[in-house]
Amino acid sequence: MELSNKQRNALLDWWNTMETAKHVIRRLMSLITEFRVRPETSHADGMILFYRAASEVSYGYAGVRGCIRRALSNGYSEALQMNMTMCHSFAEKYSVDTKVLFERVAAQITDPSSMILIQRIRNTLRENDFMLNQIKLKALIFLGGDNWDTLHNKMKKNNQIKRN
Repeated sequence: MELSNKQRNALLDWWNTMETAKHVIRRLMSLITEFRVRPETSHADGMILFYRAASEVSYGYAGVRGCIRRALSNGYSEALQMNMTMCHSFAEKYSVDTKVLFERVAAQITDPSSMILIQRIRNTLRENDFMLNQIKLKALIFLGGDNWDTLHNKMKKNNQIKRN
């Protein structure tokens, strides 16, 4: 599939938003890694699941970035559209899981120095939510709202078939 100038500009705008978001997810993963290895927090119930969920958010971001990079280098296709949609939805889904699991872990921590780190992680999770919304807006502009919905419905249908 060939990109029009309008599509290429929308894709570049999406890319630039992903580049901004990359700094947020890196900071989030750095804070979470610091939190995970601290003696005061490392043994909290659910820590491994929390860390894994956060890692999946990072993988979702990386997947979207890879898809955009591929689309910009003349690799754009319908399959790539589906992959873009799946990676973004992956990041959104695991972002919710990350927040839920984080609060479960954070509720177990009483160490004052860890509480500062907990607040920094909460703030960065809020930034991540903001970035995911910005990224989705850019995706909607590039892919089109109707196409986005069609891709999501196709993805959900494929997931249901795989589960059965």
